[in-house]
Formats: sequence, structure tokens, C-alpha cells
Amino acid sequence: MSRARRQARDVMVSLAAQRSRVILMMAGMVAATAVLSAVMVTGQGARAQVMELVRKHGLDMLMVRAGGEVQVFAPRTDRGLAVLVEEDARAIEAEVPNVEMVSVVQNQRGITVVHQDRSLTTRAFGVEDDWVEIRRWGMAEGEFVSPADLSSMGRVVMLGARVARELFPQGGAVGQTVRVNHDPYTVKGVFIDMGASAGGDDWDDRIVLPFTTTERRLFGRPYLEQIVIRVSNPRRLPETAQQIRSLVRVRHHIAAGEPDDFFVREPEDVQNAALETSSTLSSLLLAVSLVALVAGGIVIMNLTLLSVSQRRQEIGLRRAVGARAADISRHFLLESLFVSLGGGAIGTLLGIAVALILAQAGMAASRLSWVPFAVAFGVCAAVGIAFGLHPARQAARIDPARALREGRA
Repeated sequence: MSRARRQARDVMVSLAAQRSRVILMMAGMVAATAVLSAVMVTGQGARAQVMELVRKHGLDMLMVRAGGEVQVFAPRTDRGLAVLVEEDARAIEAEVPNVEMVSVVQNQRGITVVHQDRSLTTRAFGVEDDWVEIRRWGMAEGEFVSPADLSSMGRVVMLGARVARELFPQGGAVGQTVRVNHDPYTVKGVFIDMGASAGGDDWDDRIVLPFTTTERRLFGRPYLEQIVIRVSNPRRLPETAQQIRSLVRVRHHIAAGEPDDFFVREPEDVQNAALETSSTLSSLLLAVSLVALVAGGIVIMNLTLLSVSQRRQEIGLRRAVGARAADISRHFLLESLFVSLGGGAIGTLLGIAVALILAQAGMAASRLSWVPFAVAFGVCAAVGIAFGLHPARQAARIDPARALREGRA
């Protein structure tokens, strides 16, 4: 048996003989690595979820919103800003290169929709026929707004998946009549389940109507909340966004140095805002786990020092039969390392289990990969070595003759 294997075996035998102390030494590492791995698994899941939400928002889509402040996600209340108009959208469509499709958008909260004895309050959107293509929404049944609906101010409505389930629990919504703010509308289509936006807005809790209908019948106003735009070449998206800003500033007579009265949102804005939202809590938990790792290392160091003090006679005997100071030092360093790695392994599995349970409960996203295991192994090895060096050196410095005399005394 090689010297290294024999020493590793001796370390395992020694640890097995002091189970209670080993459990105490491992406890801190278990807790710390559990938090660390759970944060990494949920963090990776959150990042994947954000990227999926960004994809839903459209990697080739720009959005012009009324109001000059940064508006990555939809505002929580209707603001009624008289800034954007349909002519702005038509100018963007005609004058900005790389623009493929454009749709104006109006919306308003607090719209009542009734069918027989069922009713709900939701959010209504007025859009053009290209909107569904720009936003990449899909129809579960029926059809979307047509040019004929726009030209005739048609009394037709498309229902979000949740609205359709609430009003028509048995299905069969298409062709039925609902009352939207007391006026009759024919259900022309039902959207597929779309989920939520990166900002938490429920995309299934809405109805969509022709823009001309909301402009002249339902809302009775010409102003827009937003203009959505699909570009032909996504690589030129920042350049296109800047051209839109320049054009709208000219149209709105905004002088040099004055702030915009609109905001052009790019896909990168959605990604950055969503990741920032999820990273704040992750950073806090990572800081907690690092503090716990240091605390666990201190516990390992102190208990190993106590072990060295209590095993002075054993160390003296080993030195007397030929063990070198380096062998003694390596033994105690390996004890610290094995305890740290053992606690890390248990904590990593526990943290991943917690992350998966949270994901199953819908409280967090999760994504498994090799990263938590690699990070936990590296961190625990570093902690075990860093906090095991001092006890190992103390053990190596023990005078064997004095230790044996103390044992006989």
C-alpha cells in the first residue's frame, strides 16, 4: 500500500473514532453549502427563465412607450399621457430603415367583460393586425384582428386564455357574444396560454380589440400607450432604436438638450432589468453563505485545535515510531479537508433538493448543472485547507519526548 493511501486510510479511521466531533465540524459546512448550492441552482433557473421571457418579449422587437422615464415593464396604472399618436407610428414605418412591421397599441385597465352570469374586470388592448406577428402570440382557436375589422371599427374581441376560462369554463368561446363595458362584442378568437411577462404582468388576463374600435368606441381617445416594432435585421437593432429616437424627437419638436417625452425599449433593457431584479436577493444569500462558510471554517479550526491538544500522546507515539513532522501535519490537514468536503457534499445535495422543492411549489425557478458541485468542491476544499493549516502546524510542532512524558504523568 502506498504511503498516500495508507495516510488517507488512517485519517478515515481517526475521523470514524470521533464521530460526534466530526458531526459538529461538518454542521456549519452543510448549512453554508446548502445555501450556496440552492442560490446557484435557483439563480441559474432564474437566468434561464429571464432569457425565455426576453425571447417572449421578442429579440427583434422595439417598443416606443409614452413618457420620458425608463419603462422596461408595463406601468401598474393607466397614465393617460397625450404624447404618442398614430402618425408617429406611420412615420416610423415609412422613414426608418430596417423596420419590418409596426402596430399602434392602446390599453386601459378596469374594463368589465360579461357573459351571462359570469363577469370579470380585465385590461383591454387596441391593436392593429400586425401586432400578433410582432409579439409572436398564438391563437388557440378562432382568428385575430383583420384589416376589415380595422376599417369597419368591428365589434370583435380576442380573449386572453385566463379570461376565456373564466367566462367560458366549458369552452366554445368563439362566436359567442360578450358585453364589454355594457356593449355587445363577438368573440373572434382565444389566445394560447402566454404566461407572464418579465415584469410579472399576466399576459393571459387581457382582451384585445381592433385599434379603431378602442380609439373611437371603447376608449374614445386618439393617444397611444405604445408602438411596437419588428426589425428586419436584429443585429442593427441599436442603430434602428437610435434612428427612431431621432425621428420622434423631431416630430415632437424636442430641442437639443431637452429630455424625451417617450422611451424606446430594447430587448437588452428587458434582460438587464429582469436579471437585476433576481440578482439582488441572490447576492444577499450568497453573502450569507460566504459568512457561513467562514464560520464553518472557524469551527473546524477550533475543534481540530482541541483535537490536537487532546491527542498529544498519540502524536508523540507516532513520532517515536518514525512518523515525520510533515506526516503529522499532513494527517491533521487531511482531517480538516475531508470534514470540509464531506459537509460540502451533504450540503450541496440538501441545497439542490431545497431548490427543486421550491421549483415544484412554484416559488422559484431551478436549473441543474455541474456548476454547483464544482463550486461547492472548490470552496470547501479551500476552506478545509485554509482553516486546517494552523492546527496542522501546531500538531507538527509538538515535541514527541515531552508529549510522551506528559502521557506517563
